[in-house]
Amino acid sequence: MNKFRTFAMLAAIFSAILADRPNRTDAATLSLVGLSTKVCQLTGETDWATNQPTAAKTKTKFGLDSVDLGFPVDSGSGPLYFLFGDAFPRGHPPFGTMQPDDALGMTMRTATPDSKSCLDLQLVTSAPKTFAHPTVAPPIPQGTYNVPSGGIFLGNTFHAFFWTNHCVSGQRCPETPALNTSGRSVLARETPSNPAAFVQETPFRRWPFPTSPRMPSGFVYVSAAKQRPDIGQSGIPVFGVPLYRASIPYLAIAPAATFGNPMTWSFYSRTPAGAPKWLTRQQCESGRDRNRSWAPPAGAEIYDGNRISPERCIGEHSVTWNEPLQSWLLLYGCRYRPGEIPQIEARIAPNPWGPWSPPTVVLSLAQYP
Repeated sequence: MNKFRTFAMLAAIFSAILADRPNRTDAATLSLVGLSTKVCQLTGETDWATNQPTAAKTKTKFGLDSVDLGFPVDSGSGPLYFLFGDAFPRGHPPFGTMQPDDALGMTMRTATPDSKSCLDLQLVTSAPKTFAHPTVAPPIPQGTYNVPSGGIFLGNTFHAFFWTNHCVSGQRCPETPALNTSGRSVLARETPSNPAAFVQETPFRRWPFPTSPRMPSGFVYVSAAKQRPDIGQSGIPVFGVPLYRASIPYLAIAPAATFGNPMTWSFYSRTPAGAPKWLTRQQCESGRDRNRSWAPPAGAEIYDGNRISPERCIGEHSVTWNEPLQSWLLLYGCRYRPGEIPQIEARIAPNPWGPWSPPTVVLSLAQYP
């Protein structure tokens, strides 16, 4: 298991204060006041730092020993869900197989988490003390390194993105549609009768067979953000990267009424002057690479990697509208190369397309060796 992914995304809940420092001539800057402080370990039986039992005791209660990453999804008036990727129970299938091995957690807690009870985390189960693996129909590869990457509730419908057809780290990759370095993303919605069962979005008719609307290739490890509450739900920001942990995100705006059909989304690019320019899916796909894959337009990256930090490291990421900061907040892991110290970084922007601030380190593995 990748220790940093576990540590960074859900091994613990941390608290810190982020301060926004406006700069009228460019993107705002962001500073961290104090250090990030551990509150509790979210999953597992034993706290890695203290060797004491965790509040959740997920191995005893649900058969869940550990997880590799997680993404929170707020349902609004209902539970806060967690899409956990690469979950490790007793009797886990051999590492590297394609069998479903993810998990789905939830909490109804609204009180501030504390070290004693943490989040009062529950897991969706398939049998007593046995957590359920979220599945997608029609089936897709869901084994190691093929994980749910994000989700959003629109009304009462839970939409989730699943990253699939991706090579296991260290595996010799054949670079075929079925198994390649980039992989692909699938958009699915929860089945009301079974919270762990997702179905790919409603097929549309393409003669002679119905076909599910496909996510663009080169737009993977996808997450979506709720729109700002003061401007309604007319468009949903959707973020993806072309290559995991080696990219700057791309942005699409999805109409809420047709969220399940990526053919209706608008895709961001910049004009030479830096103003937003919106393209249809068809316009984006008019430029394809030599393998006939989707080729993003020039200026599709949400910030200029050559001007505002040259980092091209984003894989696990989330974007939310942060009310206290009055800014969009991008959080992601970075620094994965040998000899580097992995860390969680933050950027802020007034709009989903920017201008985005330079990175601010909010959590570093150097704090918790």
